[in-house]
Amino acid sequence: MASKRQRPKGAGTLYRRKPKGPWIARWFDHTGRRRETSTRTTDRVAAERILAKRVADAAIRRDGVIDARRDRYIEEARKTLAEHFTEYDDYLRVHVNPKTGFPATPEHRSYRQKHLKTVADALGWSKLEDLDRSKLEAWLAGKDTASMSARTRNTYALSWCAFGNWCVDTGRLVANPFTRLGRANERADRRRHRRALAVDELRRLIDAARRRPLAEYGRQPVKVPQAEGEPKKRASWTYEPVTPENIAKCEAAARERLKEKPELVARLEAIGRHRALIYKTLVLTGLRLNELRSLTIGDAMLDGDEPYVTLRPEHEKARRGADVLLRADLVADLTQHLAERLQDAQRDAIRERRPVPTHLSADTPLLTVSSDVLRVLNLDLVAAGLAARVRGKDRKGQPTWKIDKRDGRDRTFDLHGFRTTFNTLLAAAGVPLTTRRILMRHVAEGVTDEHYADAKLIDLRGALDRLPTLPLDGGPERQAQAATGTDGRQTAKMFGFCLSAYNPDSCGAIRRDSARVGDVSTERACAPAALCDVRNSLSAKEQSDAVRRGARGGRKAGDGIRTHDVQLGKLAFYH
Repeated sequence: MASKRQRPKGAGTLYRRKPKGPWIARWFDHTGRRRETSTRTTDRVAAERILAKRVADAAIRRDGVIDARRDRYIEEARKTLAEHFTEYDDYLRVHVNPKTGFPATPEHRSYRQKHLKTVADALGWSKLEDLDRSKLEAWLAGKDTASMSARTRNTYALSWCAFGNWCVDTGRLVANPFTRLGRANERADRRRHRRALAVDELRRLIDAARRRPLAEYGRQPVKVPQAEGEPKKRASWTYEPVTPENIAKCEAAARERLKEKPELVARLEAIGRHRALIYKTLVLTGLRLNELRSLTIGDAMLDGDEPYVTLRPEHEKARRGADVLLRADLVADLTQHLAERLQDAQRDAIRERRPVPTHLSADTPLLTVSSDVLRVLNLDLVAAGLAARVRGKDRKGQPTWKIDKRDGRDRTFDLHGFRTTFNTLLAAAGVPLTTRRILMRHVAEGVTDEHYADAKLIDLRGALDRLPTLPLDGGPERQAQAATGTDGRQTAKMFGFCLSAYNPDSCGAIRRDSARVGDVSTERACAPAALCDVRNSLSAKEQSDAVRRGARGGRKAGDGIRTHDVQLGKLAFYH
């Protein structure tokens, strides 16, 4: 009977798998796990020395003489940065962010890898021991990043800080070398200033988007101007762009040219209505482009009393999900658009002899957004007169056509500008900040007005007019106005007529001032109320109360508090 095999008693064991093979060492490490490795020698004495070294190392780590984590640092230091980058990407792919509840998106992971590899190649870093904060700060402030904006440079710094934190959490580094990495001032170095569109500009854009697909077929060819000394090319001509001046002419020429192709005309008109509906949906919902692209027919509830679309958490930027409310006219346009698409699907099924569908499937996109939507928007802006096609150069220095979308203040407009327009129009309409923050789906109120508000479309002058008049001589307010020439009665005496018929705001100001000091004669001196735009003026009841208080010669507590005025709140505009 074979004898029972004895377990090692802390000294480890040596054995061979083959009679003439190397000795195999087996021992227990400091965590109690059994370890086994080849000594790569056939000499038993040398193998015993190797085994004794392994056992001794395990003993001093078990007793805390040497920190066992240092072995992990030494092992990870032997790896290249490329290996660490690959493992970091695998971590981002499966790790669930506790704030969003989802792992990182492929776009986010690709940007992180780009930032890490670009800096590592530029600075010649190959191991973890090469990481240096001062070198990274010098690179971010050097000439290689001169063309980068402050926000782009901060994204590079953020990527390396996140990578350093991951190395510390996984036992690759003792401390993050980029903890106190400096940040650039993004407000002082903004390369793209986004603006909002006014109401008339929005109407022009939607009208141009609806008409341009058909007008494209009626454009006239024009010669391409060539610079002196530039070699002649075969492409010496192009079509003229569609502009507000020639869109009607191009549209008429296209109808004449395609009069024998009514199906093509109908299809081009449908494309135009679809583009206009996309712009209208973006500006009336505040959705981001990818959020709009992710919506399906199953996500839309268009038949209820309060129609809305459900934005799923995996499709929203903040990964929270939301129900986006829809206005009645937008619901009518979406319903008509889906009905037209159903008719097209039924017509195609009949032509191809397939079963005729009775409804569109729930996973069908609510609005089909093409990949070249930005190029289409630029051409629509040119057709609406909000941009111009100019001759410029591409990145390689070759002459090409470019779309200049900048306004007089060097601000531009893109697809995300519809979200800025959404918030700006709400602010101009007097919607409170809390309501706008909820509609914009922001957590912090500062983001709503700091990045998504255009002060040019908000009546800031009207807000200043609501401040009280503060005369320097200490006299009554009406006497101060008379002294400065702003009193309506003094001006009427000078010119012989009342200016309220030509300046309606002055009439409202006179009424407010007279009611405040208890003067009733101004009501008779002003023009009729139909001629005056009494913005924020006192109502008839408030004026009568003020008259009665003036007649009694007394004032009550709170008479000087104008609680009926709308408070704007704290608006921080950067443009």
